[in-house]
Amino acid sequence: MRSAALGLFAALALAAPAAAADPAPAPDRLADARRVLDEPGDFVYDATTLAAVVADLRERARVGITLDPALAQSGIDPNGLAVSGVNLKGAKFRDGLRAVLEPFGLRFGLTRAGVYISTEDGLTARQLRQRVDVDGEPAPFAAAVKKLAAGTGANVVLDPRLKDRADTPVALKLDDVPLETAVRLLAEVADLRAVRLNNVLFVTTRERAEKLRPDADGPVPASPANPFLPGVPVPLQIQGGIGGLNPPPAVEAPPVDKN
Repeated sequence: MRSAALGLFAALALAAPAAAADPAPAPDRLADARRVLDEPGDFVYDATTLAAVVADLRERARVGITLDPALAQSGIDPNGLAVSGVNLKGAKFRDGLRAVLEPFGLRFGLTRAGVYISTEDGLTARQLRQRVDVDGEPAPFAAAVKKLAAGTGANVVLDPRLKDRADTPVALKLDDVPLETAVRLLAEVADLRAVRLNNVLFVTTRERAEKLRPDADGPVPASPANPFLPGVPVPLQIQGGIGGLNPPPAVEAPPVDKN
């Protein structure tokens, strides 16, 4: 009995290190996508559906490449679009992907999940509305914003004329907010302003931001115009009203008989 117990103890002792081992680190899809975009390769496609081309590129590059699922709602069917006349040898991955997408008016950019493909507006919304956290620890403004940009792949640019003002200490605790909101709030705490110019958030002084305002874009909408089918115009019968529904039409009361 005693030897059996010792044998069991030894077996558990040997198994313990494996059970206590740290899990393998999660793959950094964003870093992998950044690397792949600059790698050379051949891109030869003719009469091949866009969906098949993207699947082939995903398999070859071994990185996340996502087609915006809302494309179909905008009348763009990746299974019905034919990629033709693409014949590039030794081109960078980004150039090959651009040649595939440009005939259809589509763009690509980086997100946490890797490469994202959509319309220009769809891509901007996807990048700038990625959810982020800010830990609340004091940090120089420039460092805090650059950390957010590096972790999401979005274009956040600091005005080089800010100089020392970019290092203003900021301490802000935010949980699960859109990237654009986080950058705008951090800029406010640093007495700066973030202006959106297409898919770029440009951080500068209040005065320069006001000068840029006429040419700038507003914040990315918080939700699509049609919450039921993003990208599809809201039908007239569900526009406005309480809770997104029209109230019943008013009914005139019959005239009062004064006789």
